[in-house]
Amino acid sequence: MKRICLNNSFLFFLLIIILTGNFNYFIAYFSLLIIHELGHAITGIILGYKLIKIDFYPMGGVTILDLPINISLNKEILILLMGPIMQTLGYLLLRNIFPYIKLYHYTLLIFNLLPLYPLDGGRIINILFNYRFNYLNSFRITYYISIMMIIILFSYNMVFFNLNLFLMIILLLFKLIKLYKDRYYYYHKLLLERYLYNYHFKKIKNIENINLLYRDRYHYINFIKEEKYLKNYFKDK
Repeated sequence: MKRICLNNSFLFFLLIIILTGNFNYFIAYFSLLIIHELGHAITGIILGYKLIKIDFYPMGGVTILDLPINISLNKEILILLMGPIMQTLGYLLLRNIFPYIKLYHYTLLIFNLLPLYPLDGGRIINILFNYRFNYLNSFRITYYISIMMIIILFSYNMVFFNLNLFLMIILLLFKLIKLYKDRYYYYHKLLLERYLYNYHFKKIKNIENINLLYRDRYHYINFIKEEKYLKNYFKDK
């Protein structure tokens, strides 16, 4: 199975770099990109999860791990934060080799930390919302913030046009649309994981209906134990 995937937009970006003779600059940028994604991947593997693949795009990458939706919020945020942390360490090591790497480091770092799903920043704020709100409300808030960021980026790019940024905006928009279409698939996957596997949560919360479920809590749904409620829920499906 191929673990490293270069998106077509990335290949187009690489072609432009080669034609303009800026290949040395590309090496510096791609080195940071690899270190960033390895930060996610290695942390996930250490925590016991399987690496599926790493996709590379002009303005960043996406590390896909075999993570359950019910993964501990603390573990997931650690996996996400290790990307920017490893990138920063990589920058400190490489800055004497590539004097011009500073611009690429901060561009990549700032872009990836934007509150826009599925970028690191969007995933991080989603986890932060999940500490406070139920799963579906956390999704809605993250989704609306992401749409606002798409509008802001598009407006910026209308004034200071950049082809690579334009391609990334279009790609991110399509991913957001797909995420919205699949929102209930992921929610039912969350419920199915709870039904099939014995998760242990320290916090306990009583909720009025199953749509108010939190990621990091064990529930009583109208004072019925979660596993009993889910058993009846899936028996009727």
